[in-house]
Amino acid sequence: MNYDKGYFESPEFRELLARYEKSTKLGIGSYFGIDEFVDLLSYYLSVDKSDDAAAVLDAARRLHPAAPENTKMGIKLLLYNGEPEKALALFNELKYIDETEMLTIKAEIMVALRDFKQAHDIAIELLQKSAPGQESVYEGLEILLDCGFAHDALEICETALKVAPQQISLHEVKAECLIELQRINEAVKIYNELLDNNSYSTFYWEQLGHIYYMVKKYGKSLECFEYESAINEDIEYAYMMQAYCYYYLRDYKAAKELFGTLAKKYSNTVTPIFYIGLCHYHEGAHEDALNAFDIAINNAQEGTIAMMLARINKAMLLDMMGEHSVADDAMSMALLMHPDNMKQLVLTGNHFYELRDKENLTFDDMNIVETKEWSTEETLYRLGVHLVNHRHLILAKRVLRYCRDLSYDKADIDAYLAYILWNTGRKEEVPQAIESALDGRSNILFELFDIPYNANMSSTEFISQATRKESDA
Repeated sequence: MNYDKGYFESPEFRELLARYEKSTKLGIGSYFGIDEFVDLLSYYLSVDKSDDAAAVLDAARRLHPAAPENTKMGIKLLLYNGEPEKALALFNELKYIDETEMLTIKAEIMVALRDFKQAHDIAIELLQKSAPGQESVYEGLEILLDCGFAHDALEICETALKVAPQQISLHEVKAECLIELQRINEAVKIYNELLDNNSYSTFYWEQLGHIYYMVKKYGKSLECFEYESAINEDIEYAYMMQAYCYYYLRDYKAAKELFGTLAKKYSNTVTPIFYIGLCHYHEGAHEDALNAFDIAINNAQEGTIAMMLARINKAMLLDMMGEHSVADDAMSMALLMHPDNMKQLVLTGNHFYELRDKENLTFDDMNIVETKEWSTEETLYRLGVHLVNHRHLILAKRVLRYCRDLSYDKADIDAYLAYILWNTGRKEEVPQAIESALDGRSNILFELFDIPYNANMSSTEFISQATRKESDA
């Protein structure tokens, strides 16, 4: 939980970490208590070093084979690695721990399994059994937040603060509730007050930096993450977020340096090399951008959105470079091996797609992708429209024809296909597409050809008007 992060910056923990890392580096079999191993594993997960966390768990099992904490650490590691089913199986082996801890662990697994109803019920049970100052209060509130019940969590948190106003963790949870509710100024105020009392808290600087990032105040966000790095240079997340900030501040040189450092350290990574490709594109270095996207494609897993977006960007880049046939092949592969979840295709604010995850989404992004369930048809249609808007007409034709086969209402798709055929010298194929668009009452058809809407217009008259308008241009 977040309130442990302050401990990770304490002299006591830094001494423990130094002693552990020295012993592992020198290969010395030093003794560590099971609680120390718990703290070390939690720390490594907090700085995204799961391999080091796994090594801690192995050491704990060797030194304390019968300790139930090993099972709890195993569950935490499995959840971090995205394996909630295995975590649930391991949970069923837990014995000899108190009821509150058992409920908390089960709720965390239910959240990971997206069984939010059961997780919510457990959180309410925890809160009902807890006094305001108990740790289980924070755990219950965090679970409610994870389940999407920010209003409920905020109301309970404010009630608890009236009883225990000095409890720092309640203020932390309140700030998180406000972030979820996008009440940004109130959350910023809380973190600034917390920093007044603890200016060396990497957690508070990170939270503040992330808030500013989500509202696109990239200069302020960068400053916060630079403070975090100055306090603890081992936190790689802070460098990644600095790189994103530099990218959006259009300092592509600085962004490439940071992304490049991460890409070298993790040679099979996708996101840093993906953004290096975007930086090269913005600098006009198209060959370098193409090479970077090829590396991202090589590193990405088939059937992921990262793979698809890298192929789409590669296709657009090749199209810009005049390699139209190769570009069409790249788009064909993007469609052939597309993932089930393609909602990032609706984030079309820029020409080239930017790879997103939960860390680099802004509130604007979240308000688009999380407001509804996006179907395959809708996301591919958005991609096709995006390609038309940026004059990748042949690529758009491939996407829209693929999308057409999946669609119930084909009128707007046919409107775009008519427009593409008209503008790519395939006018003999246009009448059928126009007829379909007119039958389906597509206003998009009229908008694309800049003709006033007329529901009773025939396809012959539409083509006649489009021809006259083209001749007058």
